[in-house]
Amino acid sequence: MQLRLRTALAIALALVIAVPETGLAASFKVLHTFMGPTDGGNPQGTLILDKTGNLYGTTARGGLHNAGTVFELSPGGNGNWTETIIYTFQGTSDGEAPVAGLVMDGQGNLYGTTEIGGTPNGYCLSGCGVVFELSPGSSGWTYQVLHIFSGVPDGAFPTSDMIMDAAGNLYGVTAGGGNYSGCAGYYAGCGTVFELLKANGWQEQILHTFVYELTDGQNPSGKLLFDGHGNLYGTTWAGGKGMYGWYHGTVFEMKPSNGTWTESVIYSFCSQVNCKDGNQPGAGVIEINGQLYGTAALGGPNGYYGTVFELKGSNANWFATSYDFDITDGAEPVAPVLYRGGVLYGVTEQGGIQNGACTLYQMGNGVVFKLALVNKVIRETVLYQFTGGSDGCGPVGGLVADAKGNLYGTANGNNVIGGTVFEVTP
Repeated sequence: MQLRLRTALAIALALVIAVPETGLAASFKVLHTFMGPTDGGNPQGTLILDKTGNLYGTTARGGLHNAGTVFELSPGGNGNWTETIIYTFQGTSDGEAPVAGLVMDGQGNLYGTTEIGGTPNGYCLSGCGVVFELSPGSSGWTYQVLHIFSGVPDGAFPTSDMIMDAAGNLYGVTAGGGNYSGCAGYYAGCGTVFELLKANGWQEQILHTFVYELTDGQNPSGKLLFDGHGNLYGTTWAGGKGMYGWYHGTVFEMKPSNGTWTESVIYSFCSQVNCKDGNQPGAGVIEINGQLYGTAALGGPNGYYGTVFELKGSNANWFATSYDFDITDGAEPVAPVLYRGGVLYGVTEQGGIQNGACTLYQMGNGVVFKLALVNKVIRETVLYQFTGGSDGCGPVGGLVADAKGNLYGTANGNNVIGGTVFEVTP
């Protein structure tokens, strides 16, 4: 992508005033409530929709072995949705804790990752995670492991959605692992960008290993983005050369050339005083008319509640914050944003209602929001505030929209095995 110095449609801004709207402006419906051992719990990844309107997703926990599930939700004519468990993880050998969402190919096969599981080793005592495939058939779904991560040198702990190219190859990131030991602790390395080549029997190729240096990012998180020229873009929640240290995160670009890839940091966060530009961008980026948009979980002019950011300009020489949260309208946007009809939609993990109903989150139960440019002013509308009750709390997965514009997402429950799938009609 050649980042262009021009304004993106509908929400792109120069430096304009951001104004929150306090009234709720959408209908909300819980489509399914997870019950833990019977059908899964703790959904964290972004849902996907197939051509007939079925929703597919993962739960990090729950299921018969409390190792997570893959589920399908099918709409009925009466407005109710029916859940089907496609696969229940046993843990270790087949993977455990699928915290990322899924990707579907043209034949209806599903691909995903688990954060841990696989083969335990000295770097990952519970396994470094796996890439898996689920194939539909007349007698049900068939599960197979495509790749088992080993920590060194191929990465560990894949926690983000993968993407697929036209040839069916898979691309993703691991939060840890790699062949650089500068990042100690849980992550057992600084992370990698990887590719699984379908034509070669799903052989893994490491495209980049992150290092513990100011010139590079660390611990990549979030879905990768392909531009029209074959370049990849992504985010790391740590690393970079912001003015307050190495741990604030980056947006990075990867360019292919003669079979190799070159990584460069487009932007290091906390480059503005008091981190007004944001801190810890862990959700990846989307592209709108040649400009990049994403979320930073922390930072912003209002303190440390997070931002929705815009990145534009040749060689990323200009940066501006699109919107910053102030806790009443949301806080900690750790999920990606969705662009539809000239508007950005998203969720925040915290903020909103401060009644403490959800004991897992101390700064509110989370919100669903939209951002639109109205008369050169960015206006945020809070579409829904989670109560922490039967509706769930703490949404960390992104939103997906159907053809009618209905939005679908997941929320956690008030314990580690609960959670919901919800629908919002703006």
